[in-house]
Amino acid sequence: MQPPQDFAELHLKADTLERYRLPDIPYPFPVSELVAALVGGVDLPLAMMLHGLQQQSRRGEAQWQQIEPAMDRLAELLAPDDTREVMSAAGDDWWLEVGPVDLGAKLVTIQRDDSLIAAITARDDGRLRVAVFRPLDAKSAYSLIALAHAPHPEHGVCLRENNWEYALDCAAANSNFYAAERGETYLSYWMTGLGISWNGSDEPEWREQRQLVARPATRVVTELGVYYTLFAEDGPAHASEAN
Repeated sequence: MQPPQDFAELHLKADTLERYRLPDIPYPFPVSELVAALVGGVDLPLAMMLHGLQQQSRRGEAQWQQIEPAMDRLAELLAPDDTREVMSAAGDDWWLEVGPVDLGAKLVTIQRDDSLIAAITARDDGRLRVAVFRPLDAKSAYSLIALAHAPHPEHGVCLRENNWEYALDCAAANSNFYAAERGETYLSYWMTGLGISWNGSDEPEWREQRQLVARPATRVVTELGVYYTLFAEDGPAHASEAN
């Protein structure tokens, strides 16, 4: 499992792990920050570390579930002290509402293997609300940002009427099947709620995940912000992110 380009893997000292309450795994460090990290006595580049793990965990062969506790803790350290249940995540050309979602309603989901990563539903204005249940790898973050693209006043979102219609089209794309085969995240459409297939049959392994508790909105907004802010610094690495 290779670290992202321009990153080196570093094992933190026990006292540093204890200070930040981080799990003991190799952390991707930007090469530019590596000397300072080895010398010690400076704050860790938490956002860069999180972004490195986001990129690392997106790969189909990654041991992504082993990386998740570190990603969640880094997001917790970076997130503001905000207990609001509903928050907005936004960039120059995208906007997304983060908050509770009814998992028994019509959904577009982000999934990986047999796990629910995020559930997306439509707001009254056609824009999107998302509840997130596991830390966002780079592809999941990219997918949410792409689906949340600001509508054009005449052409909508990629020639669809609104973000929700665009999300439905993206969930129907054949690329989701191939992404699932590669072990990456993929989009899925649940017409009558999580765990009920298109023909009405029950899918217990998914239906039981309706009991999952969404992660705090402030951590999700932080993860999206870290990914979006550092997006340009990765250059061509993003060309295949949505495929």
